[in-house]
Amino acid sequence: MIILYKPKNRFTFATTYQNMKYKIYSLLLFVVLLSPLSMSAQKLDWNLDVNGFFDNSEGDHHFRPTKTMDGIRLSPEVGLTWDDGKNAIYGGYTGLAEWGTKKAFSDGDAIVYYKYNWKPLRFILGSFSRDNLLGEYPSYLISDSIRYYRPNIQGFTFQYQTDNGYAEMFLDWTSQQSTTKREQFMAGLSTAFRFNHFKLGLEGYYYHYALVANSDSTQHIHDFLVAHPYVGVTYKKVLFLDSLNVNVGALMSFDRDRNVIGKWYSPVGLLGEVTANWKRISLKETVYAGGSQQHYRGEGYGKYYWGDTYTQAKFYSRTDISYQIIKSRFVDSYVNLTFNATKYGVNCHQMLVLRANIGSSPRPRKWVR
Repeated sequence: MIILYKPKNRFTFATTYQNMKYKIYSLLLFVVLLSPLSMSAQKLDWNLDVNGFFDNSEGDHHFRPTKTMDGIRLSPEVGLTWDDGKNAIYGGYTGLAEWGTKKAFSDGDAIVYYKYNWKPLRFILGSFSRDNLLGEYPSYLISDSIRYYRPNIQGFTFQYQTDNGYAEMFLDWTSQQSTTKREQFMAGLSTAFRFNHFKLGLEGYYYHYALVANSDSTQHIHDFLVAHPYVGVTYKKVLFLDSLNVNVGALMSFDRDRNVIGKWYSPVGLLGEVTANWKRISLKETVYAGGSQQHYRGEGYGKYYWGDTYTQAKFYSRTDISYQIIKSRFVDSYVNLTFNATKYGVNCHQMLVLRANIGSSPRPRKWVR
């Protein structure tokens, strides 16, 4: 659990957008909606995404604090498509209402993006939902709280997808440089291909944590790269199970502060995952053993480290037990128990998640391992 994008009284990520940007987004949306009907086969498209969550995240003083995250996020979008859906422009808004706060949906962001979709290729540019990504980017790379508090990407993604797999890269520009804010961006990559029951994949990102404008000599650029190459097998209808997936790979990072020493830290460890599904019940076990990740610990927490801070442990086990309460075309809801185990002990945090989506076209489905 890592809080990157929160209103006051909680950790605030370096990405705060100026009022001028919202005016520009509003103007773009206005132009799109009132544009002349000159393009061939235009069609009005809309979508409403609802994401409610309660995450009682238990931590410990060794790796992360205890924090309860809760709220409901509404993300309406409207747009125009043309050329049989190959091209589209969308505008909208995503707003979060946290439980117990007086102001509803005060923590929000604009949605404005262009999408080109001509299978097997897809390109998206602008401010768009992270749900448009094909990769899973599990918690040891991008923690659960990112989906709650920073659901948008400000940048672009290129994607290639076939029946056998996919490859994608994205750029998320997380902070513009100013006299008080560092220039920052994340460049990510995810790919996975299947060959019958076997699969081969790679996922990770590079984070560039640069300087403020007119910085002095005490401030340094930080580079952080994390990667997870893996191989695995996937089966359907194994004994009484509906599906069984097994992945084995490495978790490695390259981490340095460009100070006088400028030393690279490169911890590597073995990471294994087993996921079993039976009817509405899912069990996932993740085990990491190796070098301690996130060398700079608290200095990078909420900045260039976006993954679960439990990977700082040289041995870490995470067990997720989920039950799907609602499973339909438009609504998905589940409860989840997560057990985190290190040499210091075991703690458990509880989650309740509800996602509803309605619109003229469904969201693209995530790659299922």
